[in-house]
Amino acid sequence: MRNIVIFVNPANSDDFFAGLENGDGSVAKGVQHTDWANFPHLGILSLASYVSMFGYESVYFDGVAVSIDELYAYVGENSDKILAVCFSAITANFNSCLYIGEFVKSVDGSIKTIFGNDHFSVMHEKIMQRYWSVDYGVVGNEVYQTLKALLDAIRDHGDISCRLPSLVTKDIVSPGEGREEEINHYVDYSLIDGVFDHASVYKKNFQARLTGRIHDLTQRFVTSGVPVEIARGCIKFSGDDACSFCSIQYGGMWRNHLHHEQAWGAIKTAHDNGYDYLYITADELPLTFGRLLLDMDKFKPKWWLDLPIHKRPMLVGYARADGMEKSHVMEAMANIGFKILFVGIDAGAMKSLQALKKPLRKKDVIASSESMYMANLNAMENARRFGVKIKAGFVLGHVGMDKELLYENVREYKNILSMGRDVIVSADVEMLSPEPGSKDYEYLINPEVARREAKALGLEIAEDAVLNEVACYYKDKDAFDREAAINDYIRAMMPTLCKGDIAAVRDEIRAYSKSLGIVVGDEL
Repeated sequence: MRNIVIFVNPANSDDFFAGLENGDGSVAKGVQHTDWANFPHLGILSLASYVSMFGYESVYFDGVAVSIDELYAYVGENSDKILAVCFSAITANFNSCLYIGEFVKSVDGSIKTIFGNDHFSVMHEKIMQRYWSVDYGVVGNEVYQTLKALLDAIRDHGDISCRLPSLVTKDIVSPGEGREEEINHYVDYSLIDGVFDHASVYKKNFQARLTGRIHDLTQRFVTSGVPVEIARGCIKFSGDDACSFCSIQYGGMWRNHLHHEQAWGAIKTAHDNGYDYLYITADELPLTFGRLLLDMDKFKPKWWLDLPIHKRPMLVGYARADGMEKSHVMEAMANIGFKILFVGIDAGAMKSLQALKKPLRKKDVIASSESMYMANLNAMENARRFGVKIKAGFVLGHVGMDKELLYENVREYKNILSMGRDVIVSADVEMLSPEPGSKDYEYLINPEVARREAKALGLEIAEDAVLNEVACYYKDKDAFDREAAINDYIRAMMPTLCKGDIAAVRDEIRAYSKSLGIVVGDEL
């Protein structure tokens, strides 16, 4: 009986196909995946762990760390035992997923392919209709129970004969409503090296790129990192009001989290498996999960208290600046081991904050933007107070951005970096990419929405002919070149700018960051 289920995270398509051209089948240089080459992939590890509880032989494969040739060899040698191959399909690696899926089907057409994650969730109707190598898909974020039921049906009957929440097939391209489900808190870390050698690659990358820098910043020596899920969601999802560039398909639940005892249990399991740098994955922590963090501080477990301070796991995670204004929550985070927070500052100009949908939705949009601006400054003060370092993220570009706004953002970014040079340890500065599922992507494919948004902001976008041309091109796409999409977004949504203008500003901010001693990019 076929009982092997392979969970695959392919390399970004650019790296993947460059590797094929080079003849080495590996990630070219990790140019677009260097950050995640330091850590196991939580999504495929968690799903693999979950289905393994029900008797399936789960195989974990991360193409960011291991050559695709090794997967091909394994499939060839074990094809008669493989039930399904499951793909984590984001926009950056979607073409890689298709290519590997075609290979799997060419080896043995009886092996089923199952796609999921954000890009697939957005594009599932087109994908299911167009690609023979895609058998099934699960849409959204609540997919564990459906995946298990789908695998059972394939194993026992060769196919699925009933509707399942979130499931799409060649015949059913509109998924049923997702079921609410708890966060999976069972993770089998032995799967990481169960078939392929991943751990040594992750650890080597982590120690080469992060260990020394983290020691310089925190005087803590950490050797190995892993993402840990104790919560899922973002305060912005509560009103279906994600930031304009956010493409996360959060499913039917805007917020979900473990009980504080389970959360500490997940942290202990990771630590017991040798990980001392734990990447808490929730999209925003202090505002969305303040109560969980306060309870974790109040009920710190004995095993953690018994550890010497320098042996306790270091926690890092995501935060909004306005969440970091909450001193009692920040104190709790510091108390339970948070040392670094990734903070999306994203815009300096108040009009840009509005365009990026950064402020929480309030009646007075201008006051909300002013409050968000002040939150950036207050967040840095609380970071100093509680000994937490900030990894700042900046996004360049938005609907209607012109040269005046661009340069205003530059001035404000530099001001923030200068004032926070003692707590901001790293700065990511990138051009806005209109990822499928985001509002910015919606602007590309729906000119009327873009016009309405620009008018509300009092900003200008391109003339109708350009908007309609771009929309016509992208409406039928299920995959596209991301650099080309950035160019088209600038042409349609920021007609007074060109990519060179934004690239020059990006380089200026990066150079300024470096002059302040702030690391640029993914070295932290």
